[in-house]
Amino acid sequence: MKFLKPKYKYNPETLQYEKIKFSLKRSLIKLIPYTISSVIFGALIMFLYIVVFESPEEKVLRNENKYLKENFEKMNQRLTEADVLLEDIAERDNYIYRTTFQQDSIPFTIRNSGVGGTNRYKHLEGFESTEIVKDVAKKLDKVENKLNIQSLSYNDLINEIKERKELYKALPILQPIHVNELARIGSFFGYRPHPILGVVHMHKGLDLVAPQGTPVYASGDGLIVDIERNNTGSGYGNSIIVDHGVNGLSSRYAHLYTINVKKGQKVKRGEQIGTVGSTGLSTAPHLHYEILINGAAVNPLRYMLAPTPDEYEQILKLAEYPGVTFD
Repeated sequence: MKFLKPKYKYNPETLQYEKIKFSLKRSLIKLIPYTISSVIFGALIMFLYIVVFESPEEKVLRNENKYLKENFEKMNQRLTEADVLLEDIAERDNYIYRTTFQQDSIPFTIRNSGVGGTNRYKHLEGFESTEIVKDVAKKLDKVENKLNIQSLSYNDLINEIKERKELYKALPILQPIHVNELARIGSFFGYRPHPILGVVHMHKGLDLVAPQGTPVYASGDGLIVDIERNNTGSGYGNSIIVDHGVNGLSSRYAHLYTINVKKGQKVKRGEQIGTVGSTGLSTAPHLHYEILINGAAVNPLRYMLAPTPDEYEQILKLAEYPGVTFD
């Protein structure tokens, strides 16, 4: 460099140029302006590089931030759509499902209640994407809260369905003689002339005509609470009473040929409990079938399921015909 080149000084005594001897102090003093200039120039270059140009790492981070922000916006939109869907489910739950099963509706103030804590999202503050991240977090908490409430509501409904399932199984709605083995209905519920006594009396059930030995099935789940053995005093002959344990309902099966159950035994709907006979005050093989509510006889047709509504109405009309009973 220029400041390192040898220097000469004219000596008037010798009338010659003499080489100036090297001085470290003088050299350092000479270096100071160059050092300062170099530092300033380097700083300027670094500043321009940082401001104008990106390092590979910065470029990767910038792209990653852009990717994350775009995905947060998509998540935000999807959470909004999920919230709308949950609102629709909540409305159907309140006004259809819970109403159907006689459950109180859940107020929307509870379904839409927020998540507690004023500083819940404080840890998300201080960043470039704070607002959108906080918005997504709030919507996610809201959706989770609605899902939890909806889940509890469905649990209530499932428990109610399970309880009603047992109730439905107990209802005496099955025809106690298979349709393929039933010859006809000999007599219906109502006042009829008695075939043996010859007087008009209240016929408390249905006479289902079938050959002797035809299986008789329990019309609903229940408990065998009474069995009579050819008790001509009541006129029912061999008979069974099943308590269905719901709404005071019980069913009676009379004039049986055989009895296949014991008192105190639990039976299921469709389980064979006896066979058709003609015991007691009876003129021909048939099943006398009754439905009782708290011991009072009601029309069994109100509980028996018919294949179609038209057939059900036809049976009800036939019940008005004042025929003659078999018992």
